[in-house]
Amino acid sequence: MTDHSNLTFRLAEERDRTQFINLARLSFMPTMTLADAEQEWGESSINPPGRKGWVVEDAAGNLVARYRHLEFELFFEGVRFPVAGVGGVAVAIAHRGKGLAQWMLTQALKDFREQEILLSMLYPFQHGFYRKLGWTWMGATYQFPVSSRHLPLYTERHQIAAYQPSQEAALKALYEKVAMQHNGWLHRESWWWENFFKPRGGRELYCYAEAEELRGYVVLEFTQLEPEKEQLAVVVREWVAVNAAAYRGIVGFLASLRDQITTIVWNTFPDDPFPYLLKEQQRDPALTVPPFDFNYMHQLGLLSGGFMWRLVDVQRAIALRPIQPVPPFTLSFDIADPVFGNEQFTVEFANDTMQLTSRPAATVLKTSVHHLAELFSGLRRSQQLHWTGELELEGDDALLAQLDSAWNTQPPFCWDAF
Repeated sequence: MTDHSNLTFRLAEERDRTQFINLARLSFMPTMTLADAEQEWGESSINPPGRKGWVVEDAAGNLVARYRHLEFELFFEGVRFPVAGVGGVAVAIAHRGKGLAQWMLTQALKDFREQEILLSMLYPFQHGFYRKLGWTWMGATYQFPVSSRHLPLYTERHQIAAYQPSQEAALKALYEKVAMQHNGWLHRESWWWENFFKPRGGRELYCYAEAEELRGYVVLEFTQLEPEKEQLAVVVREWVAVNAAAYRGIVGFLASLRDQITTIVWNTFPDDPFPYLLKEQQRDPALTVPPFDFNYMHQLGLLSGGFMWRLVDVQRAIALRPIQPVPPFTLSFDIADPVFGNEQFTVEFANDTMQLTSRPAATVLKTSVHHLAELFSGLRRSQQLHWTGELELEGDDALLAQLDSAWNTQPPFCWDAF
């Protein structure tokens, strides 16, 4: 393994600006010149509110790697969990293949734990790379590119109108209200909202109101999915509805665009009823698509690789997590963690709470930290992991059903990419 003892892991400073930008340019936009990248960056600080740049510096003072720590909180079971978002991971070209990114992220995780951050979240370039460090695939975005003529024309569409700046406070409050009712949605700080409301060409925001009270909104992007056909499409980047009428209003409004828009690309979470509402369960026939090679079936949608989570402080996260009411039981955990080492602890489950205890239990569950995150989040069930050999159990296997009942919840979803 490459020796990293001569490297320094530290917070980025303004003197690092050119190197910091260049590392990102060479990793994410290598066709752009450094001058253009710096111009696009503008006068923005290296460490603006809520976003900290971190770098790895060699003995000669050269930056050889970088990433951004985004300070978030997310909603889970109605509780706000501190989260470290990881973005813009980049390694200098001459230093790739030496384990440098893995070393940097290991230092980052240790720093997160020192800051008492419970979870980390990222959008990976390779799921397998981050899984080796304890992150796990946490869920997906479903995407349905369908014909606008296949959407139902709900009458609630008439209550949709273009967003007005006077609605800003109401829209923020609406998002927060709905976000609290979902798992994985971010609590958005002011710096995040500034970017949300920033004007962009082709991007529009429409709102649904009842008696002048905002009840839903949708963020649209007008684009051409296949420029050679010159057919206009609308990509739904985000939608929020506080009730069923708002949901129908948004869907009906999109259907009403059928004379101008050929295709609606609806991004959503897995349990959204949207695909069942369509007149035809198939991808927009106007789009060029390869055949679905399984009998006479049509293509309907796409499934993204999605984001990843990492439990940073397992015991504190478990102590904070609400559970479903269950009969009392006790379970010991033996968790393998590639960064923090094996961790053993015991949890008492009773009613709607979990409490850590020093008394070992008769039944021991053994698994990895990334599989534990799948269980913790409600994404997978312990009985399934036991079936596939991703979890070992010593003791009473009936407790797996009780654990699944206690941790039963809606799997996470997130609108915000970074």
